[in-house]
Amino acid sequence: MGPSIGHRRAAGTIDRVDDPLRLYLVVRRNALTTLARGGELAGAAAVACVRTFAGDERFAADLAAWRERPGKVTLRARPAQWREVLDTEAHVVAGDPEGEAVAALPPRRRSGRGPLLERMQAMTSELDPLPDRADPDPARVTYVVNPRLEMSSGKTLAQIGHAAVMAADGGGLEDWVAAGCPATVVAPAEQRVFDALCTSDTLAARVVDGGLTEVAPGTVTVLALAPGVPVTR
Repeated sequence: MGPSIGHRRAAGTIDRVDDPLRLYLVVRRNALTTLARGGELAGAAAVACVRTFAGDERFAADLAAWRERPGKVTLRARPAQWREVLDTEAHVVAGDPEGEAVAALPPRRRSGRGPLLERMQAMTSELDPLPDRADPDPARVTYVVNPRLEMSSGKTLAQIGHAAVMAADGGGLEDWVAAGCPATVVAPAEQRVFDALCTSDTLAARVVDGGLTEVAPGTVTVLALAPGVPVTR
């Protein structure tokens, strides 16, 4: 099922360093059980959101400014809040809105979140851990999460979303984007595998975190491998 789209008015723009732009990923509470599926949906939703709203005059200016520091926040919605997001917020949904799904909302200032997003908690739910390997698939990007890190589920989904947008922006994966950004997510059992991949010429994206939450500045959190490229061991 491809991403679905909803619309609402844009939030106001406030040009303040202490009031950053954030793209919000929203997950319905208890709808996801595995980090791997959550990561795939977060990546697909983030890419669809950026592509969908870049040409929307209500959001284009904030989206262009957000790209300079593309922060993302993952929120957990109660069932009633999830329905309210779908009914009232501009959004793109990857997955089944009544089942496993992630909604992505175009960037807005922290001060422009509105009461609905302000009431939601950051996503920290425990999800089934990532597999340490997967067979390469010619149709799927592989997101490789740094096994050294102990990131929350919400932080992990946000970092995968960042990797997805970077991979899509690279220009060589338009067929993958058109297919809805199918993906596999792994965390290698051995750190050396991840470290070797960091300098691989097969990378579609390499996410270096700014260090605002959970990890130190300059930490490589997630890699994206082009479809069909194996996670070498």
